[in-house]
Parts: sequence; C-alpha cells; structure tokens
Amino acid sequence: MRVNTALSYILLTVLAVLFLLPVCVILTNSLMSGFEISNRFGAFVTPENFYSSVGAAHFAQISLIPDSVTLTQYFDLLFGSAEYIGKFWNSVLLAAPIVAGQIVVSAPAAYAFEMSRFKFKEIIYFIYIVIMLVPLQVSLVPNYIMAQLLTINGTRLAIILPGMASPFGVFLIRQHMKNLPRDYVEAAQIDGAGHLRVLILIVTPLFKPAVAALFMLSFIENWNLVEQPVIFLRDIAMEPLSVYLSQIDGSLIFAASCFYMLPAVLIFLYGQEYMVEGIQLSGIK
Repeated sequence: MRVNTALSYILLTVLAVLFLLPVCVILTNSLMSGFEISNRFGAFVTPENFYSSVGAAHFAQISLIPDSVTLTQYFDLLFGSAEYIGKFWNSVLLAAPIVAGQIVVSAPAAYAFEMSRFKFKEIIYFIYIVIMLVPLQVSLVPNYIMAQLLTINGTRLAIILPGMASPFGVFLIRQHMKNLPRDYVEAAQIDGAGHLRVLILIVTPLFKPAVAALFMLSFIENWNLVEQPVIFLRDIAMEPLSVYLSQIDGSLIFAASCFYMLPAVLIFLYGQEYMVEGIQLSGIK
C-alpha cells in the first residue's frame, strides 16, 4: 500500500513539473533583455531556411535562467505600449459582461429546471445538454446569422449575448441544486415567499461554491476568446488581448504573456477552494 502511495506521489510530482515547466519558462524569460531574446529566439530553423547558408537561422535556445535579470520588458510593455493596455481593457469589456450575464441567466434557469414542475421540462433540459456538447465552430454560423438579423454584427454584443446564454452554467448550477433539500424551499413557500425571493434569499447562498466555480471557469474561457472576436469584430481597435498577443513585438512577448495570464491566475488562486468544492458537489467527473 505504501509503495502504491509513493508511486502516486511521484507520478503526480512529475505531471506537476511538466505542466508548470512552460509557465516557468515564460516567467523567467520575461526577465531577459530584448537583446538576449533576439539572440535566443531571433531566427528559428524552419523548413524554408534549414538548407540555407550557415548561421542564417538557429534552433531556439530555451533557458530557465537569463544571462542578466532585467525588468525592461515589463517597463516597455506597461509604459511604452499604449495599444497593449487598450487591448487588455478590450478583453475586460468582453469577459466581464459575459461572466456576469452567465451567472444572472444560469441561476434562475437552473432553479426553474430543478425546482419547478412544468411539462416537457426534461426534454428542454436535454436540448440544453445537446447544445452544450456542440463544438463552438458549429454554432458560429448560426450566431453570425442572428447577429446580422439583429444588426449587432461588428459590435461586442454579437459576442456577449451568445456568451451570456451558454448552457454550461445552467448545467453546473442545476447539478449542484440536486443536493439541495427541498424542505428549505417548501418551508419558505409556506411562509409566503415567491420563487424570486426563495432564489435570492434561500437558494443562492447555499450554492455559492457552484457560482464561484462558474465564475472562474467562465472567466478563463472568455478571457481566451479568439474565434469570436476574429469573426464578429470588424474594427481592429476593438479586438481583445487574446487576438493581439500573436501580433506583439517579439522582444516583449514573454512579459506580455505573463501579464496576459495574470488575471486568470489570481482569480484561480483566490477562489480555488470554491471551485473544487463547487465541482465536487455538482457531481461532474
């Protein structure tokens, strides 16, 4: 038994190191100077230049330890790249309304599916699950057509409105509500509380971990939007940081990547206990 436990810890340690290694490389490389980055990553070997003259290209020289530690990348990024900061706030303007809208829409919908009794409830919920399993690329065309009909194509609403109606939030919160004793709801209704009051005062405080899990998972997903901004946004000035990151200067790419993943990492570190508890109680494997 002890041998199995030791092997499990070793395997988990190896996996943790493998997952953390790319993050460590990005973090340490963000402390390199632009000159060092140019030397290490300036001209990569590609199929086109592999047989060219010697010295024209070289393989990337990845290192965890920079030759000299400097904060030049961060200084140039935050104080010398106004466009980067603008794209950062574009990402906030997309992710924040979608996350807030998902919570506002998903909680009442999950409550209706779990606590209410109406005909064809399970059939409608089954359609929700099927839609959740449909790949994003399949739903882009219908969303584009609807955006054209609503004359919101080219605006952030074309991305925000479909994101707010994501079925994943309804599924996650309803799975959590299955563990909620109906006695609480029935007692509140006997005292004269309506559905809205029960939802706000009784149910919502009890599924706080599920809401926290939805908040974090939804934020991470919508912070990394790529396909939707490329398709729906026509104005380059409105594109989020997730799209602009591939266009940034190579000497700043590591600092830009660190700054880009910082909000998601901070949110996860702050609420990881809520997320784990919410996922466990929801029964998602």
